[in-house]
Amino acid sequence: MSLRPESTLFIDTQLVWMTCGVEAGYQLLLAPPTQGTGWAELLEQAFPNFELGNNEPLKSAQVAYEGGRALAVAFFDPTHRDASSRPIKHFMLWLEADEAAFQKIQQLSIPTLLQQLEPAFLVLRQASRYASEQEICRAAQTKQSERYLGLNFSAKKIANKTKTNIKIDTTNPSADDEALSLPQWLLWLIGMIILTATASSIWLFVNSNP
Repeated sequence: MSLRPESTLFIDTQLVWMTCGVEAGYQLLLAPPTQGTGWAELLEQAFPNFELGNNEPLKSAQVAYEGGRALAVAFFDPTHRDASSRPIKHFMLWLEADEAAFQKIQQLSIPTLLQQLEPAFLVLRQASRYASEQEICRAAQTKQSERYLGLNFSAKKIANKTKTNIKIDTTNPSADDEALSLPQWLLWLIGMIILTATASSIWLFVNSNP
């Protein structure tokens, strides 16, 4: 049974998608035909230098553009790499996304999203490094027969797990060693008894041999 999408994006008017192929470099693959809007600059504003950390599966930010509001989303491709075996990054702007997208973005099902965009992404993956960006974008728009995205927020939130390095301290006894050893006061008492018995034996020996 397929999950019903909780939000919908219309590709022609609401999706800005920048990514790369195997040989072709990073470019805007899908974007609304709006004049004067620097989509790439807006994405870099949300993700400085287009860097993504490796500690979180998805990064998001809210950005404003020409009086509107967009949800900026960035993540590594879970399956594909470029010709140099580097992970492919995906950068998106969801223009005027509904409130559910803003609230549940960390639960986005990335495989479901990319599966819907597979026709356009395949064009870029197969494109030569010598192909023009305009040629790639036109082919991607043509191949992307679905004109809307159904966003599913079915993934589980991934908590950041911190590794704890456990060091064994051999200079101090562990709790188990302490439980098996004699208490310090008992050791002192035994020592005093032995010392007293030894002294008494010496005194008796000396006095029995005048």
